[in-house]
Formats: sequence, C-alpha cells, structure tokens
Amino acid sequence: MNTASLKVYGDETALADVRDGLPSEPEGAWKKGDPRPDGRARIDAGFYVSLGQDENPDALLRHLRAWLHECESRGITFDVPRIAAELRISIVQAAPGESLDLSIADLTLLLSMGITLSIAA
Repeated sequence: MNTASLKVYGDETALADVRDGLPSEPEGAWKKGDPRPDGRARIDAGFYVSLGQDENPDALLRHLRAWLHECESRGITFDVPRIAAELRISIVQAAPGESLDLSIADLTLLLSMGITLSIAA
C-alpha cells in the first residue's frame, strides 16, 4: 500500500497552534524528552498525520492534494520559526507504467507551506 504522511516537529507551543487548525487529527504525537524508537531522547515535540493511502499513486496524490489545499484554505502554514514539516511518501506498490508525478504547482505549494519532501520506495 502506498502511503503519505506528514511529520511535524519543533517548539511545543508553535505546534499546538498549527495542530489546532489541521483538517484531520494526528495519528501519533510525542513530547520533548520522550524516548525515540532507537532509545535516545527526543529533542523536540511533534506529531504525525496520515494524509492517505492507496494502491494507485495517482489516487494517493489526489488525497494528498486535497488535504494540502484544505490546509491552505484554512491559512495553515508550517513555514514558521521553530517548526519543521516533512511530507513522507512511501511507494510500496505500483503497477508497471505507474508513476508518482508531482507537478510544479504541487512543489510550489509544498515550498510555500514550508514542507520538505521525502519519497521512499
């Protein structure tokens, strides 16, 4: 299953402001000092939001675009001091000839919202 999620981390107060306006609830969260999976302590607070999952990469992009445009219409941005946001796209299954095609408009939206991009296969 192909998935997209957003990891947001940084200052706890700034995160709370962003988190309150999101179109969907985070699936997981942590606080500064909580243990990471590797056993080390987290140096900041943060959360994960699932943005969609689908076997078809085009359908996954539609879910992702809808979520990002909803954030944009609500005035949510991650381009604020003391916050970092990373869009994580994982392509696990794609039929021959299928691809994940991000448009210039998609990339511009990510840039304007202060979101970095990570794509893994």
